[in-house]
Amino acid sequence: MGLVNLSDILKDANEKSYAVGMFDIFNCEMLKAVISASECKHSPVILAYVEVFDTICPMEAFSAMVKEVVSKASVPVCLHLDHATNRPIIERAIACGFTSVMIDASTDSLEKNIARTKEIVELCCKKNISVEAELGHVSGNGEMYDNDDTIYTDVNEAVEFVEQTKVDALAIAIGTTHGVYKKEPKLDIECCGIIKQSINNLPLVLHGASGLTENNFIDLIRSGITKINIYTDITNTAVNFIKEYNNESYFEVSCKMIERMEKEVCCKIELFGSQNRV
Repeated sequence: MGLVNLSDILKDANEKSYAVGMFDIFNCEMLKAVISASECKHSPVILAYVEVFDTICPMEAFSAMVKEVVSKASVPVCLHLDHATNRPIIERAIACGFTSVMIDASTDSLEKNIARTKEIVELCCKKNISVEAELGHVSGNGEMYDNDDTIYTDVNEAVEFVEQTKVDALAIAIGTTHGVYKKEPKLDIECCGIIKQSINNLPLVLHGASGLTENNFIDLIRSGITKINIYTDITNTAVNFIKEYNNESYFEVSCKMIERMEKEVCCKIELFGSQNRV
């Protein structure tokens, strides 16, 4: 079906209250696993790349590999730049064919976040490239905050942010964290639903989703989450598999690792409700 932008991927999910998985990947094994799972489950999918992956697989090479595979895929695919913090990396993504970008200025003040996001929206809208932004910082490496409401997205700020920037999707902070959880997260699911209604049903994005329970996902999707980012669960699946098989060739391990990651992606697709949507 070829590449589509994020708005195209999320439109049906937003209308029918399911979520589409976004999977951060950096090599052909991960790409194979995610695409195979999506085709098996007849699900749309979002492939994502972050700047740090450049040290393993340069963005331009990654994009070329994805476009070649996607050209033969039977499901719609969005190629998304995740957590971009500067304009040059976004310009590189645009130049090599990404169909969606995330500008992450969430550690800046509200005013600066709005200004930087508007700049990227203006750059991308002429090229039919979707823009995601983040409001309310999602922490990293499993770090959790105690008694600090500033990590949660403020509803009034979300309304102002969306009105000012015209973004296509908004990542919100409701108590999740990137990486492995060190303790149970304090999710503000009610706030998620309030934000969704307040910003006229704009697609909401969940970062830091690896490690949540099935009930967490069900409740969050019902509250308005339409894009869910996954990385840690997939890489942990691969690492744990490698630890089990240390007497086989690298090629054999790679092939079996793809199968294990594909199963994990299939589980996520079923959990998010995006199966049989294509």
